[in-house]
Amino acid sequence: MRSVTWLLVIPCLLLSSACGFKLRGAVNLPDNVEPVAIERNNSFELARDIRQLLDTNDVTYTDKPGSAKTVISLISESRNRRLLSVDGSGQASEYLLQYRVTYSLQHASFKTTEYMASQQRSIVFNTATVLAVDNESEIIYREMRREVARLILIRLEA
Repeated sequence: MRSVTWLLVIPCLLLSSACGFKLRGAVNLPDNVEPVAIERNNSFELARDIRQLLDTNDVTYTDKPGSAKTVISLISESRNRRLLSVDGSGQASEYLLQYRVTYSLQHASFKTTEYMASQQRSIVFNTATVLAVDNESEIIYREMRREVARLILIRLEA
């Protein structure tokens, strides 16, 4: 019974690796980008998320931009909330949460370029559970920030 299970599992693993499947958050940065430095400009949480991704992917990190081959400069970040819909009584019922980051990548092999990465999610608003909606909004912003950190490294990968 156990050998039958292994005979089914091993081909599935081989097929999933052959099609290019990789775990979310895994980034294959070329060797010529290491070490990487981050200039934060008040984006402390985003810089921490990028550093965590670099550590997860075994990418060498330095605190000195002068000794880094690649510098990620976080220029600005913004969080916005926009009304999407109202209910029959005119009360807000849904919001669009937006997270946007402007950053630049600097490397010897290419010209310093400025980029923008953004994420947006909708959230249903219930006046009876205002505190829960605020907590959920913070969780959603945190998830969007982590996704933007991953997008920045994907840009560096390309």
